[in-house]
Amino acid sequence: MRWFGWLGFLLLAGTVWGQAERYVDALHGFALTLPQGYLARVESYGVLAGDLEAFLLVRGLPLKAPREAVTPFLEEARRLSAGQARHHFKAFPGGLLLLSQGLGYPWPLAGRLTTIPLPAYQDPFLLGLRYEAAHLLLPGPKSLLSVSAYLPADAPAQARREALAVLRSLEFLPPGARVAYGVQAVRDPVLGMEAFYAPVPQGWRFQGGLVPASAHLRHLAFRLQGEGVSLRRDLLYTQAQGVQGPFGGGSQTSLLWNGQGSQLSGFLCPATGKEVVEFLLGLWGQETGRVWQAGRVGPARTPQSRVARRFQELQEAYEASTLTGLPFTPQVQRVRLELEAASGGLVRKAYVAGNLVFFNQPSTFASGAYCSLGLEVVLEEGTREALAKAQPLLFGFRVGLRAHPEWGALEAQRGQQAGQTTTRMLLEKLRQDQEFNTWMRRSWANLLSDQTYVRDPSTGEVFRAYKASFDTGTFWRDPVFGGVVGAVERGGQLEEMLRQGGWRQLEESLSGLPGTWQR
Repeated sequence: MRWFGWLGFLLLAGTVWGQAERYVDALHGFALTLPQGYLARVESYGVLAGDLEAFLLVRGLPLKAPREAVTPFLEEARRLSAGQARHHFKAFPGGLLLLSQGLGYPWPLAGRLTTIPLPAYQDPFLLGLRYEAAHLLLPGPKSLLSVSAYLPADAPAQARREALAVLRSLEFLPPGARVAYGVQAVRDPVLGMEAFYAPVPQGWRFQGGLVPASAHLRHLAFRLQGEGVSLRRDLLYTQAQGVQGPFGGGSQTSLLWNGQGSQLSGFLCPATGKEVVEFLLGLWGQETGRVWQAGRVGPARTPQSRVARRFQELQEAYEASTLTGLPFTPQVQRVRLELEAASGGLVRKAYVAGNLVFFNQPSTFASGAYCSLGLEVVLEEGTREALAKAQPLLFGFRVGLRAHPEWGALEAQRGQQAGQTTTRMLLEKLRQDQEFNTWMRRSWANLLSDQTYVRDPSTGEVFRAYKASFDTGTFWRDPVFGGVVGAVERGGQLEEMLRQGGWRQLEESLSGLPGTWQR
């Protein structure tokens, strides 16, 4: 039976690691070793870790008899399997092992570790995954400790060893090693609700608020300040626009930094990791008045499980689908990097993530370009010694910072509505730009060839007529035979005679487009 293998793994799993790191959370009182690609969160119900394919959950429950203690786990399995789960029990000295088979992908757990792309909920690969959950129930003097592992039924032995070794590495800190903290809520004034909850260590200061993270969505920007150490989350959003015509051009870039707007000179569009680093170093220099030198720069460490890769593929496809139907083909690039910079004795360690969107509209007479960049920068600052000493508090803050369960969906709905309005405005602007370029093309062609369009306002008929580019005269039409006379001097005697004779003055336009006709 497979449950015996699970029991052996849970009790005897070794600590064989690839690239792993030990993390200490002095706020919530635990330490564990996480392999590269694993994420960790502290929820109201326990400690959650995983790589989006394997999930590990440690919970505390009221002390009850075994039959009552397993009830919530059976209900959980029923929800994850649409009532098709199979269960196996094994009692052993000091506890009970429950194995549930035939489960689906644990979406609620994944949603606590990452943002799930909308197409994932209908993806055949993810819907076809079958999971097993092993729950080890260990009764204590006053409560019940539950240690759970959720893995695909076809998970290889190495993945099982790695996941269960994380559980074996878990230690609870003694009371003297823990630091007291309070929970501070961040309110959303637009939706009228609490959006985030931050565990603030005693003696530290926290400031946070919701600011624009893109053209339509908001997210949390914050600053946690301790003695000689700070942790903050910056949201940067830039929009650059430029136009180039036969007689010159111009460009400008607007910057939103945690909701504060400013204008930058030129067309700023950092399209590579190196350019993003230079952009950030420049901003930090303006902010602090110091010169920051980049040290270690590398790709960000992200989950690499097959489920994580599938999420990435679905997200990229979804983003591409939102751009279809536009009269241009945008280029989209993702930015994911880790950066360490120094200035004197201070060090800044940053995790940078974001997207860049670029497109241009080439034209013979007026070409335009657009570039937007949205970045999330999680930044630690302090001396190396101070940062090392504060890591148990900083890690505890990061894993304990959580959003209201309903806020993300409500904000996405609000952003979608705002996005639809903006898309309509953008398409109208593009239509106007296309009309302008068409007008420019026709106007220049007619001007250079000494031609123009004339229209009879009474009948709507349009004619193409010869007119020297320097000529300012008007065109008139015979009401009987329809003949057209041009180059009539404005305000002259001939113009007055034609008017008295019943001739109609024609309207003129170099392009012939609506809204450009005039006498």
